[in-house]
Amino acid sequence: MPTSNNTFAGIGNNNTKSNNASAAPTVITVAGPATSQIQSLGNLNGGSYTFTDTAGVALSSYSYNSSTDVHTFNTNSIGVANETYSIISGSNFTGPKWHKLLQYADGSPVLAGDTFTLNVTIDQISTGAARNYIVCTSVIQNPTSTVLGNLRGSGIYCLTSSVGTPGVGGWADNLGAVATTASMVRGVGTAAFGGGPTNTMYKAGTMFTGYSAVPGGSVGNRLDGNQWNIATTSQLSLGIFLSSNGTVTPTGGAFSLRIKYVVTKLS
Repeated sequence: MPTSNNTFAGIGNNNTKSNNASAAPTVITVAGPATSQIQSLGNLNGGSYTFTDTAGVALSSYSYNSSTDVHTFNTNSIGVANETYSIISGSNFTGPKWHKLLQYADGSPVLAGDTFTLNVTIDQISTGAARNYIVCTSVIQNPTSTVLGNLRGSGIYCLTSSVGTPGVGGWADNLGAVATTASMVRGVGTAAFGGGPTNTMYKAGTMFTGYSAVPGGSVGNRLDGNQWNIATTSQLSLGIFLSSNGTVTPTGGAFSLRIKYVVTKLS
């Protein structure tokens, strides 16, 4: 039987003897998907964010440590339970809110018609004396509105409970769900957005996990199912909210945490 010295011995046929190394197959290299880049929120008092606080009762001051990337919200005690101070109850929100136009890591705009995810990681958490407060990182459609149905937010939040236990939760329009675990040191969550043509731009909801300093943790989800009700070509916004944890009376104190996020386009 004829033999072949071709490096790729399976090439050719049994009647062909070749020493031609150029008989190698053509190799086509296909570029993989772009790698998503983890982003810091940066200084919320920086020029890229717009700040509003209609009620002016929850926030005493805010500071950002650029060397540790930690945000500190110095909160006030509020003696009256008011649903307008909360993003997870009622129909309006009048508390502190920072927002800017949302972009992918390459600087391109995130549009309502895109299919994408928002992933958030929260760590270096210190609840201090603060109780019943939430810090939420979310995608919103109308950042200037105080109506939750117009904000239409979906995102991931960190909370300090009535006894100071930190937790991680998911927000959808005006509803929240939470997972708490003893000695939580890190919270991770994902919000998914279906995109598509007009009237089918569904927000799927959120999934989240709280990690403990000891073996163990807790998971949860907050289904959404609502839709963006703006044009598919409209750019969405990133919103950061300081909220009460429902219609409760929050206690003031320094609430510190580090927040990083990734926006990934899926189609």
